[in-house]
Amino acid sequence: MSITVEEAKAGADLTEILDLPLRLHAADPGYVAPLRPLVLRRLDPRNPFFRDARLRLFRARRGRETVGTISLLLDGRHDRHSGERTAFFGFFECERDPEAARALFGAVSERARAQGATSLRGPRNVTRVEDIGLLVEGYGSRPPMLAGHHPPYYRELVEAEGFSKRYDMLAYDTPLVDAAGRRRELPEALRRKADAVSLPGLEVRRVAVHRVSRDMEIAHAVFTEAYRGVPEVVPMSRAEFVNLGRAFVALASPRLLQIATVRGEPAAFAACFPELNEAFAAARGRLLPLGWARVLGALRRVRTASFKLIGVVPAFRSTGLHALLVRHVIDGLFAAGYERLEASLIHEDNAAMRHIVESAGCVPYRRYRVYERPLGGNR
Repeated sequence: MSITVEEAKAGADLTEILDLPLRLHAADPGYVAPLRPLVLRRLDPRNPFFRDARLRLFRARRGRETVGTISLLLDGRHDRHSGERTAFFGFFECERDPEAARALFGAVSERARAQGATSLRGPRNVTRVEDIGLLVEGYGSRPPMLAGHHPPYYRELVEAEGFSKRYDMLAYDTPLVDAAGRRRELPEALRRKADAVSLPGLEVRRVAVHRVSRDMEIAHAVFTEAYRGVPEVVPMSRAEFVNLGRAFVALASPRLLQIATVRGEPAAFAACFPELNEAFAAARGRLLPLGWARVLGALRRVRTASFKLIGVVPAFRSTGLHALLVRHVIDGLFAAGYERLEASLIHEDNAAMRHIVESAGCVPYRRYRVYERPLGGNR
């Protein structure tokens, strides 16, 4: 029976697209279904990201059965920042069906070329910091939040369609306690750097609940400057940054969100959150009728913290300020009872960030690959 590819047009189509991975990965113990309300929030046209981006969703059918899904994203801010004409594919889910995969990639490639794109890159679902890359190492572990989980045959399907590696993203982790449950100390080199910080006018403090909007503005200012030269990172608008972070800040302990200013000016920030996938796994992707209760109960048992961002503005990078923030965060983790720290996802060419997490004793436990193929002609 032949494959047909259709664009999602209504709510029922979207539901079918989001239900497919639940069926495909139901027996995979590593799969964590994302909470449906959070996915819908990202896809909401009112998301500030879509002020300068367009997303289209497609499904492949064999007869009446949906056997694969994919999306096409055109990101105007990315193209202006990079000087490229790139389209992104995402929401890629597929049965072990090369014909379906070929039809999906063919459909988005044709539409991307029609919009003037010269290459197709992905996976990338929506923004640059959500669901980036295809899992190629670490299948036996559970994914960190904001990252996906894919069976090994997905790599075969993608590479069979002529895609090759553009870059990898790494997830790191380290235990915070030893086998006896005692606190593991930070590496000596990191402790020395933290102790040596001497900046007149430096203030390091927790994010304050009563001024969270102002503190997020400080974090955004640091993020913009600190990540300006990092490969593949496109600056976020303040509205986009706040929209992405607000839901996670609400679930985080203030101990794990650190802001540093020097004479009142933004200097650095560090953002660490409970590893929400440990709790989301209990909901099986749905909050109703009992999902909320399961998530809230599981949140109390989360023992992994996820280090998502640390940034230091260029003027203070050689001062050891990053080490001081890491120590503040680690102290907060112990006070909150966490036993494991993971850090994700980090571009393989981001030497500065890799040095920070590796100096804290972290080692890679998952690898995600971003693929690309040119769109110069028909395949």
